[in-house]
Amino acid sequence: MDRKRKHLIRLGAGVAAGLGAAALTWAGLAANAEEPADPKGDFEAQIIGGGDVEDGQYPWLVGLGSPGEGTAYERQFCGGTVIAEDVVLTAAHCVEDSAAADLVVFSGAIDLESADVVETAVADLHVAEDYNDPIAMSNDWALLKLAEPVDVEPIGLATEPEEYDLLETAGWGDTGDGFPTTAQWVEVPFVSDEDCEAAYPDEVDAASMLCAGDLENGGVDSCQGDSGGPIMSPATDEDSDEPTQVLVGIVSWGYGCAEAGNPGVYGEVADFNDAIDEVLAGWAE
Repeated sequence: MDRKRKHLIRLGAGVAAGLGAAALTWAGLAANAEEPADPKGDFEAQIIGGGDVEDGQYPWLVGLGSPGEGTAYERQFCGGTVIAEDVVLTAAHCVEDSAAADLVVFSGAIDLESADVVETAVADLHVAEDYNDPIAMSNDWALLKLAEPVDVEPIGLATEPEEYDLLETAGWGDTGDGFPTTAQWVEVPFVSDEDCEAAYPDEVDAASMLCAGDLENGGVDSCQGDSGGPIMSPATDEDSDEPTQVLVGIVSWGYGCAEAGNPGVYGEVADFNDAIDEVLAGWAE
C-alpha cells in the first residue's frame, strides 16, 4: 500500500475555483475520478470524528495556500501553526517544491470563506535540511517567514519528548463527508513509539515522529488536507491555573484516515526545536 501524505492536491486558483476542495477525498480522488499517477504526490489531510473549532480555540491555527483568484477555501492546501508573530511552522512535504512567492498564509478566521480571513504573503522559506533523512518523511518540518506580522497569538513549542494521554489536532482536511469551510478539531489518543513502529514496520523514525489515533477502533484522526497543521497537548502556565496548549507535532502522514491499526503520524517538534531556534535566530539578524 502506498503511503498517503496528508495534504490536498494543488489545483491552482482557476481549477480550484471551479472544482472546489470538496471534490477530493482523503483516499485519493473522488470515486468517479481517475487515481493520480503518483499516489504519494500532493496530498493533504483533514479531521475525522471531530467537530467545529470555536472562535479563539486555536488562534495560532492557519491555512497555507496559493496566491491568486478564488476564496481562501478554494486555495488552501495545507495547515500551519503560528510560532512567532511573523513565522509559521508547517510540514516540509507541503512546501518542498515551492518558492516563497508561491505561498500565502490565511489567518484571522476559522471559516476560510469568511470576510475576516487575512491573507499574508510569504517572504522566505526554510525546509528542514535533514528532511527524509534517515528515512522517508522523517524531520517533516518547514518554516515560513511572513512578509509582515499577523495579529495572532503564537503557540509555544514542546521541548522534551513525552508520553501523553490525549492530544488535540485541528485543520480543514477531509472529514469523511467532504472538506469543511470551518476548521475541525478532534481528540486523539497518544500511541507509544513501540506501537507506532509495530503499525508501520521500518517506516517510523521514532526520534522525529510520533503517532496518535485509536489503534483498536479507529474513528478519530487527521486526514487529507490537514498536513502541516498542529497536534497539541494541554499544558499549565506557571503563572496561571488556566490550561494552555503546547505544540507537540505537525500533521505528516499515515495510511488511510481513522482506520483501526493505522494511526496518524506527526513530526515530533521536541526533536527539532533547537534547529527551529537556529533558523529563527538567523532570520532575526
